[in-house]
Amino acid sequence: MFARTRHGRPGQLGLTLVELMIAITLGLLILLAIGSIYIGSRQTFRMQEENARLQETGRYALEVMGRSIRQAGFWNMPINPVATATAFVGTPITGVNAASPTPDTVTVQYDGLTGDRDCEGTVLAANAVITDAYSLTANNLVCDGVDVDATSQPLVADIEDVQILYGVDTNNDQSADRYMATPANWAQVVSARVCVQARSTNNVNNAPQRFLNCGGALGTAAGAAAFTTAGAGDLQLRRTFVATYNLRNRVTNVP
Repeated sequence: MFARTRHGRPGQLGLTLVELMIAITLGLLILLAIGSIYIGSRQTFRMQEENARLQETGRYALEVMGRSIRQAGFWNMPINPVATATAFVGTPITGVNAASPTPDTVTVQYDGLTGDRDCEGTVLAANAVITDAYSLTANNLVCDGVDVDATSQPLVADIEDVQILYGVDTNNDQSADRYMATPANWAQVVSARVCVQARSTNNVNNAPQRFLNCGGALGTAAGAAAFTTAGAGDLQLRRTFVATYNLRNRVTNVP
């Protein structure tokens, strides 16, 4: 608002109500824009952070199980060529199959060296058979050692499902001819294909996620059965991870 002075020049007296309301409105719009950018950036950061944790969870779960599976059936060869080697007396690998989403279990055995520990941290005598029995308890990948008692060692959290197919060598060429969940002859198993379903720790999705389950990832389920939709209000991220491991002590010239 302006008023004319005695010298004929207009002088500013202040802001009109309309001008003040316009200024306030513009300020609110700017704050709203800044707030929207901040919220969007924060949501993007949370999504990226949870996805990174999810990737690491799945990767580590496979790494832990794969390390044991590769050692299945290992037995110590004597350094002295005159000495007689003692054959492995354990059962390299066995498993219990359960239809997804009920998780499978797998038990691996191999000879240990002096001072070796099982997955529960128990120190074993030289040449003792080490037992690693993997299962899921309350969405945690756990392992039982040689005692296979009620006390399990938690290894990885936020694992919802584990499904395993075993590669069976039917013609003795040290290569898997077919993969199955329940081999009739465990002595023919030369590899294991492992799927783990991991989830994020926090809710970050805007709606329940539809994701590929282990049945779909392993090819044992098709169509709608290969996918699972999270329940109402469940906004966690989920992803399946698959890896195939050779039993190195049953095959040669393979990683």
